[in-house]
Amino acid sequence: MNKETILVVEDETIVGLELKEDLERLGYFVPEVLETGEAVVQAVARLQPDLMLMDIRLRGSLDGIEAAYQAKAEFDLPVIYLTAYSDPDTLRRAALTGPDAFLLKPFDERELAANVQLALSRAKSGEPLRRELRGAMSLVDALDEPALIADLDGRIAHANKAAVAFLKVPDPSMLARVELSRILEPGWKESGRKLVKLQEGGEEAAGKIASVERLLRSDGREYGTLIVFGSMERRERLLLESSAAEANAALIRLLPGPSAAGPGYRVGGFLEPCLSGSGDVYDVFSAGEGEIAFYGLDVMGHGILASLMAFSLRELLPVLGWGRGERAPAPTEVVRSLYERYDRYDRYGRLGEGAIGSTFFTIAYGTMDAKTGDYRIARAGYTPALHLEAGGRMRVHYTKGAAVGVISDAEIEEATGTLSPGDRLILASDGLLAAFGPGLLESALERLSAYADGFRGATLEDFVGGFRRRLREATKGGQMDDDVSLLVIERS
Repeated sequence: MNKETILVVEDETIVGLELKEDLERLGYFVPEVLETGEAVVQAVARLQPDLMLMDIRLRGSLDGIEAAYQAKAEFDLPVIYLTAYSDPDTLRRAALTGPDAFLLKPFDERELAANVQLALSRAKSGEPLRRELRGAMSLVDALDEPALIADLDGRIAHANKAAVAFLKVPDPSMLARVELSRILEPGWKESGRKLVKLQEGGEEAAGKIASVERLLRSDGREYGTLIVFGSMERRERLLLESSAAEANAALIRLLPGPSAAGPGYRVGGFLEPCLSGSGDVYDVFSAGEGEIAFYGLDVMGHGILASLMAFSLRELLPVLGWGRGERAPAPTEVVRSLYERYDRYDRYGRLGEGAIGSTFFTIAYGTMDAKTGDYRIARAGYTPALHLEAGGRMRVHYTKGAAVGVISDAEIEEATGTLSPGDRLILASDGLLAAFGPGLLESALERLSAYADGFRGATLEDFVGGFRRRLREATKGGQMDDDVSLLVIERS
């Protein structure tokens, strides 16, 4: 039997070790047993397992359902849930993540073996490409322009509401019968990222365009085609027309400059995107009189769709964060607005009113009083914010908040602090934490803190440059499998 790699996530140590022994007896390789949801994405990136066994109830701020959602969205990984809880609410939440199986505790080795073998067989049969296609559908739903996804055979797999209306299809179930060759001019399959003209009844439709983009996984395999109709905003259209490298360069050009936070502060950071297209972005902007807003976000997945979503969120967040009274909205209000705008389901699995799609991204969003340095930060699935004091002490802000796209009414907590002169506030994506070695989130943050302390007294440029060097050392100068970003705000 091939030694497929299986990652076990179980917060009861004895149970986890028993699972490891059972799986190894069945001929599988189990490199680690994790105990927290926060460690999952980093471990998956590092170990590249073929399957994950996930306990639903875990320690920490991430339960197994959200941790599995992140791992599946980022790495298209089959998941089997392990749980002693079979209540309808838990099962409904878990079902939204598209698991490959449920195992109710207690279970025997025969049940374990059968479910593992079935999940691995499905993964080998092409199911990952189909799951990737389903994941892209939710991002299409979030676009305002008419857009659709076609499968590898050229059939329409999904269209958003605007596209259904645009194509004048009376029933969405009829989309599968629509031939793209009748909608687009000849040669559209070979057009790649080139714009082509939409045809209606043999007549050219004035002012209408269609942008065709091949959808690629992070490993370069094609899984479908994105087609967007209409007269998009010029910058969005250019992004869709561009290659992944050009899209990455466009996002990097949008990053804030050193003076983005205003007098008395300096901003530094970097974005190292993966080759297939970045979903990471960060920004710093004015949120009203004397208020600074800042965030780091990570759209799960890669490719042009993830880049387009990151671009759209960058345009939206200043609108949500601008003060409409005496002060800017609290970070929890902004995160709640994102939940309401993008989440499709609540914790009970009910379809929300007015939601524009079940997109999935993590974000840490904060505001700061420019005069006092007092800040507030809320995070939704993003890595904890870090406050490096001038004296070398590192504060880690662990707070509750589910990733956007998991549940719409998750509990949100706010962290507070004061950035004193010489202090630095740090938002680092999970890709950067992976550069500080394997293990739990807490261990990676401890190593990051120790590394940061070695740059005490260094300029902001040298501080950021040091982290960039560490990243390149960790990847041995090669290409990252995940996007990596770092934002640092320093009070002068």
